[in-house]
Amino acid sequence: MEHLDPDEEEEDGEVSASTSARNKAITSLLGGGSPKNNAAETEDDESDGEDRGGGTSGSLRRSKRNSDSTELAAQMNQSVDVMDVIAICCPKYKDRPQIARVVQKTSNGFSVQWMAGSYSGSWTEAKRRDGRKLVPWVDTIKESDIIYKKIALTSANKLTNKVVQNLRLLYAAKDGTSN
Repeated sequence: MEHLDPDEEEEDGEVSASTSARNKAITSLLGGGSPKNNAAETEDDESDGEDRGGGTSGSLRRSKRNSDSTELAAQMNQSVDVMDVIAICCPKYKDRPQIARVVQKTSNGFSVQWMAGSYSGSWTEAKRRDGRKLVPWVDTIKESDIIYKKIALTSANKLTNKVVQNLRLLYAAKDGTSN
């Protein structure tokens, strides 16, 4: 059974009319509209298309990706200070993402307090049991284990969407190189 487009099911005259209307709408969104088009509608349509990202061309998407990668490279050149939130790729622990707050700089790396949370959830300081007591989970890491520095949490202690996307890319890249 062949799937038919709803426009193809109609009569031939109606198909060409709806197709030409669709093509006009697409060209007006892409900014290639003819002078016959209503200027007020065209400006609104163009701004809406750019906000949604539906009107971006492939070259704009590529340049955005390139700017993201240069942004990541510049971000990794930053120094790590006490109380900074960082992302770590530590083979000792398998769960992702691995987020920690820097407690202090040591001679062989950083002393960090692990944080518990998820990509979409809120982040709190991780605790572990010491007998019956819950104590902060503090660990020492090397600077080479840090994959993302200076993470800014939202007011609800969540990761921003941009940070989530970058972390997913970085962890995927690390997994690809380790396998």
